[in-house]
Amino acid sequence: MPDSIDASRKIRELLDMGDEELMAELERSFRASDERHQKIDETLDEMLQEVDRLLLRIDEMESDALEEDDNDLGER
Repeated sequence: MPDSIDASRKIRELLDMGDEELMAELERSFRASDERHQKIDETLDEMLQEVDRLLLRIDEMESDALEEDDNDLGER
């Protein structure tokens, strides 16, 4: 996160730009934002897949535990 001095300097730079230069800067900024969004989206997808995998494993473990309990009761 930029501090106030960096932000002030960047604002002054933007105000000093001509229309074409400002449009190019905005395009670069939008492109960088899109790239960051894509990376975040991919990471989130990976995390959700891992959560799904873990939930499936928990379900399997609970099912195994229930089967063991049923087997123990059947042996008595």
